[in-house]
Amino acid sequence: MDTEKQFVVMSKKDVEEMIQQAAVAGAQVASDTMLVAQRRAEKERIDRRLHNTELLLRNYRTLKASCENAVYESRDSKREEVTEILEDIMEMKDDKVIVESIRTSAKRTALMVQHIDKMLDVYRIYCSKISDRDKRRYKIIKDLYISKKPMKIDEISKKYSVSKVTVYEDIKIAKERLSSLFFGIDGLRIF
Repeated sequence: MDTEKQFVVMSKKDVEEMIQQAAVAGAQVASDTMLVAQRRAEKERIDRRLHNTELLLRNYRTLKASCENAVYESRDSKREEVTEILEDIMEMKDDKVIVESIRTSAKRTALMVQHIDKMLDVYRIYCSKISDRDKRRYKIIKDLYISKKPMKIDEISKKYSVSKVTVYEDIKIAKERLSSLFFGIDGLRIF
């Protein structure tokens, strides 16, 4: 094959314009790529917050029971005794990390449950002032996750005389609102 070489003559101004256009196009591609990555990261962060809200609600009863039954939190005369025992066990080199982890975890759980309780109360007050639909949303969350005896979706549907689809939609909306209460600004869906 015979390939012919061709040369193109361009003025310095044309070359500079071509370089500038290439730089602008490259910057636009980089900017678009960054924007897509930022949106994806934001969506993942919000999805994670909603997922964590779901986990907190689904495990609320267990977390609450754990706090209520935590030995280190007993308020009777044995509290100091339990604390001393924990400190003695912690002095053992190998078990120190495990005991400290248990103590820290129990305290963090108690703090989180207090926060959830407070935010659920804020949500209840908010819903009571908005509409009957929002009141129902709070009650559905309470029936499903908070009350002593959990209800099933079909029971909730019958109780409030709405379809299961409506119950699921109410749960979704309530979780989004609770996510913003549980996690602050990080829980908001901003698009």
